[in-house]
Amino acid sequence: MFREVFTVTLSEDDNGINPASIAMFVVFICSTALLVLQVLHIKNMKLFPTTGKEFLMISLFLFLFYMAKTILVFFSGFVFEQQQRAWEYLTEIYVYTHFLGMVLLPAALIVTYATAINDIKVLEGIFIGIGILYAYRTIKMFILMTNKGLSMMYLFLYICALEILPCALLIKYAEMSLKI
Repeated sequence: MFREVFTVTLSEDDNGINPASIAMFVVFICSTALLVLQVLHIKNMKLFPTTGKEFLMISLFLFLFYMAKTILVFFSGFVFEQQQRAWEYLTEIYVYTHFLGMVLLPAALIVTYATAINDIKVLEGIFIGIGILYAYRTIKMFILMTNKGLSMMYLFLYICALEILPCALLIKYAEMSLKI
């Protein structure tokens, strides 16, 4: 898993969906939801009456986000007649989520048991690390796909529509409605 994330080639093991990949995706979703829940609780915000319902809704949102992203990448690959490259990109996205799942599980446990004084610093460190890994993945995929002959226009459209826009919308939503 670590080798596939940090090499300059696409992953060769293309077994598709298997129990291990589903389990790693569930670990990623749960760990991310726990970290988001921890941030909300540090900021004294409650989205729903119970913590269980908050966790489930955040997890559902993340799951639906990744499913929508998968569908959009497949649809874009079909429209631009680049199905193989779309599949390769999705494979790399899910390898990255599996890697983040392995990194975020211990991070979520550390944040859970950190003292109140260290909570914010630990979370800031975790989110900075996630941002750096996300930027690395985006740059890596940009380079890999241009080396495979994919047009720069397709990559630019993809990055704007499916990478930058959702992040910008989530940030704007958090600023407006959650007052972060």
